[in-house]
Amino acid sequence: MLAGFLLAAASAISAQAVHADDVSANLRLMAFGSEAQLTSVNHAIARFNEKYPNVKVEVSIDPITNGWGDYVTHVLSQFNANNAYDVYGTAIETFKTFETRGIFVPLDDYIAKNGTYSDFDPSLFKYSSYQGKTYFIPIGWNNIMINYNRKLFKDAGVDYPTDWTWDQFREVAKKLTKRDAAGNVTQYGYEVPNQNFFVQPWFFTNGTSVLNADWTASNMLDPKVAETLQFLHDLIHVDKVSPIPGKDSMDNQFAAGQVAMISRGHWILENAKRAHLDMDVADVPSKVTDTTVVGFGGYAVSKTSKYPELAKELVGALTSEETQKEEGELGGGVPGRKSAAETPGFLAFPPSAA
Repeated sequence: MLAGFLLAAASAISAQAVHADDVSANLRLMAFGSEAQLTSVNHAIARFNEKYPNVKVEVSIDPITNGWGDYVTHVLSQFNANNAYDVYGTAIETFKTFETRGIFVPLDDYIAKNGTYSDFDPSLFKYSSYQGKTYFIPIGWNNIMINYNRKLFKDAGVDYPTDWTWDQFREVAKKLTKRDAAGNVTQYGYEVPNQNFFVQPWFFTNGTSVLNADWTASNMLDPKVAETLQFLHDLIHVDKVSPIPGKDSMDNQFAAGQVAMISRGHWILENAKRAHLDMDVADVPSKVTDTTVVGFGGYAVSKTSKYPELAKELVGALTSEETQKEEGELGGGVPGRKSAAETPGFLAFPPSAA
């Protein structure tokens, strides 16, 4: 019995040992995002392979076209089929679902050994933890802001927004809405969001939310929730400065100059740069507060990985300063590392990037 235990222990140690020169392994990485993320991920893997030349990393990237719920279903089905990846990139929308199912390993020891993680804002690690253990190493984050087309503001003779209120925003949206001779809208002032993440700041700036403080019950009966929904309703149906939200968002129309303002995060800059769009960002208009919402991503290591220590090393490359800088400058999320968010390349666009 003891001999069998020692043999199994030796086998486990051998399977997890990381020797840069001689280890051979195949790792599978499931990441998310678009071209900016894929480019930075591939370059991170190249740096990882400089140290571990005999480790092959297979990459799959999910654009999250169908939302995070679909991503969760996809990942859980992989675990149920005993076909899980070694490393997963995901976002805070999924953290609790994955944490409560115990499918990832705690990363606290690895984080403690890596002094460079002090470069991250502590709050990102706080919300990467569950019941005292950290299961995700954060990457980029996004706060929902008002993204606006500066050219359309100039054409309408409207000053760029600074500190503004709901009422001021409403008047600006009216001025930025154009109609043809028949009364058909040719340019919308704003797109009322069709996604929960994008619309949350409107509730927060009114001092409320659709859930209670600890997310255990509905808060929909709060009069401020109704007031917020009425405001958004009126932008669509009374002022007619926004179309009725549909299945598709208006990112393409924003890039084409057909809508002047949208509520998005930093990721929109990738397409804005490609379209040479003259745009900037502004705080969400306030009613009782100026609070917005933040979301972020992170990497986790699967509990089923045959090479957990090697997988952690891959996560280290994926969350390095070099990777963070590249993704941020290409137009991904705001880097979790402060050093990567303070580079001239990152702060160059949009004008209010800082």
